[in-house]
Amino acid sequence: MPGTSIWRRLMPGLLSMLLAAAAASAAPQVTMVAAADGLPLCVAEAGNPQGPVLLLLHGFGQSHAVFTRQFSGELAREFRLIAPDMRGHGCSGKPWTEAAYAGPGPWAGDIAASLRAFGVERPVVIVGWSAGGYWALDYLRVQGAATVAGLVLAGSHGGLVSAELDPGLAARIAAARAAAAAAPLDIDTAIAQAEQAPGRMAAQPLPADIARIMSASTLMLPAYVRRAMGGWNLDNSDLAPRLGLPLLFIVGSADVVAPPAQVKAVAARLPGAEVLVYDGAGHATFAEQPAHFDRDVAMFARRAYAAAGTAPQ
Repeated sequence: MPGTSIWRRLMPGLLSMLLAAAAASAAPQVTMVAAADGLPLCVAEAGNPQGPVLLLLHGFGQSHAVFTRQFSGELAREFRLIAPDMRGHGCSGKPWTEAAYAGPGPWAGDIAASLRAFGVERPVVIVGWSAGGYWALDYLRVQGAATVAGLVLAGSHGGLVSAELDPGLAARIAAARAAAAAAPLDIDTAIAQAEQAPGRMAAQPLPADIARIMSASTLMLPAYVRRAMGGWNLDNSDLAPRLGLPLLFIVGSADVVAPPAQVKAVAARLPGAEVLVYDGAGHATFAEQPAHFDRDVAMFARRAYAAAGTAPQ
């Protein structure tokens, strides 16, 4: 059967996605919580239970497990890490209707439910990788800037880029929606996409465990979810003038998803925004240079929480 041998090679990866984090010195505890619409959400918690909260948001087609290095690294020693699998992704529920993914509401609701389930009531620092940056902005749009102490966008501009900065923006959004609507439903295509995922994320080959996690996570995103996400909000440019919170962009010098030049142009229009470019890294800076990433995020989070005057949750 076509694809069978590939499938057999990937099956260990599906298991390793769950086992890789468990093998770490500070394995996350995974809990199922209910979203506002009753959808089951898988949420991981790791790190210092008495520390300030860092909310980690994965990218499109991925899961909380991609942050396995953060769960056992410097961030985990100082901060309480909360990382949900967003709807349609990872171990969370996977509705098939477009309404379940359309606009900022569902995504903001999932984040709010994840924080509420862990008793988090004060403003938090959010770290959004790739699509996670868009979801962070959805949360900010719906819940308000007062709920966010600081925002780290890694490999993402969060949709804050305007048509003026990127004349091809509208065409690319239209193309992304068309691609989502035409997502193939066959298993062979899903397997091929899963195999290719790690190579698209990094400038250099990723560690084997991270590559397996990314492949397995990709395979856990059904094609019908890709199709249903055609109405997902990709434009947050209207939020740019009124963000008013500490903001850090982290981008790899070789990132083709969020090119450094574009990210710098966006940041230049946001008062106080910082940009860090990791030389030699691609789209997954947190996995390619985890120690570097953890140090920079920790320094930013300390400053953001100090400015907000908030203590651990």
